Amino acid sequence: MTGEKVPDKDIHISLEDQQKINKFARQNQKLEDIKDDIKARENEIVTLTDAATDVEELSLTMDDDEKVPYLVGEIFVLEAPDVVQTLLEKRKCETQDEVKALEVRATGIKSIMSDLKTHLYAKFGDAINLESED
Repeated sequence: MTGEKVPDKDIHISLEDQQKINKFARQNQKLEDIKDDIKARENEIVTLTDAATDVEELSLTMDDDEKVPYLVGEIFVLEAPDVVQTLLEKRKCETQDEVKALEVRATGIKSIMSDLKTHLYAKFGDAINLESED
């Protein structure tokens, strides 16, 4: 064993490089937030699908004049099962559109991050780690 220490790499980080690193970090946080939003909306779609199935099953055992409670804001309103089915389907479509819009935003952010990664890895090599810990 020799007592030699390997000297640390002395890397100069310019203001422009620091700004790129900061931009990458901000974009990465935005991407994580969007991923969370997508997951929440996908869970909402599953819930809406389950609710539609439940309303359909319930409507088979109900009289024609009976109503189903439907949550609007913080209150329940009573509606005919077919109206509730329509409302649930509309909300499901809106949520699917929101997921698509979020996925488009995520793609744009990934593109920006890829460009930043290319530049930063070219300059700093192994001295910088921009990979997520997923």
